[in-house]
Amino acid sequence: MQHHTVLPFRSYTLTHSDAPDMRMPLLIILLMTCSSCAERITARSQTPSASDSSSPPNGWVAYPKPSDDSDALRCAKYSMREWRVVLNGEHLQIRLDTKRDHQDALPSGITSRNVAVGSKADRHIIRVDDGWLVGMDVGEFGGGLWWFSANGRHSKKLSDENVHGLANTSRGVLALVGLAHLGLDSGQVLRITDGEAFNRKIEVLADLGSAPEAFVVESPDTVIIMTTMGLVRVRTSGKVEELFKTNYELLYPNSMTLSASGVIHVGMRLFVTRLTPTGDGYKEEWFVQPDCAKFAIRDLDCICLPRKQ
Repeated sequence: MQHHTVLPFRSYTLTHSDAPDMRMPLLIILLMTCSSCAERITARSQTPSASDSSSPPNGWVAYPKPSDDSDALRCAKYSMREWRVVLNGEHLQIRLDTKRDHQDALPSGITSRNVAVGSKADRHIIRVDDGWLVGMDVGEFGGGLWWFSANGRHSKKLSDENVHGLANTSRGVLALVGLAHLGLDSGQVLRITDGEAFNRKIEVLADLGSAPEAFVVESPDTVIIMTTMGLVRVRTSGKVEELFKTNYELLYPNSMTLSASGVIHVGMRLFVTRLTPTGDGYKEEWFVQPDCAKFAIRDLDCICLPRKQ
């Protein structure tokens, strides 16, 4: 057996002949560590933070803001691509919108035909302490808001308005209602009063002046709403604050996100927009997917064109 003499650290000097035995394990460790770091950095870059307003969302490119009478907006109105924005923690995710996103599933026991959905109907449902609130939006064909008991056997119609969303707040459930069709454009926020069973009623909390499109609950006392005419904040006191004027009416916004830093993303037909607080307003940015930076109307659809056209 070969014996080695262990020398004190201070008196030991690494020579060329010794070096390969020690450098190789060290090199392997460094490579493994750097590889692990790179993987973590890559994973983080896959899903951008919703508060990051320095670059387009991952997989998207910037697009000049279209004017209200532009061919771009006219084309986007017909687009079959509708984008939904959601937050996963503080990370923004963008995916294709589907009809299922607009049709909350009925709780077991509720079989009323009044809240059955067709291909063009949207349905919104929220739990309350004595049952369920179910809101319907069928556009120009009408809508409604109902209370149902927990087992679905009892119900009461509360409103004939088209319901675009239901939000829990410190003053109970708010219903965002309204209609934008042809020359009509109106919207309100209704408050569903507390009460047992058939005693629930509604009251008008605020007049929006235009139809609500998408919303996000900002706090227990405030809801931010994108209407056909722009961005507003509605307080549970009934006060409406105009935050930013813009016109997304023809793009049918379907979703909004709000980051911790106040950055808002809006999903709609063809485009996604970002609204970044500037102190006295918002900076508005528009984005499209790279394969649809150019587009045109073909057979009542907005078709993405190759870059060379």
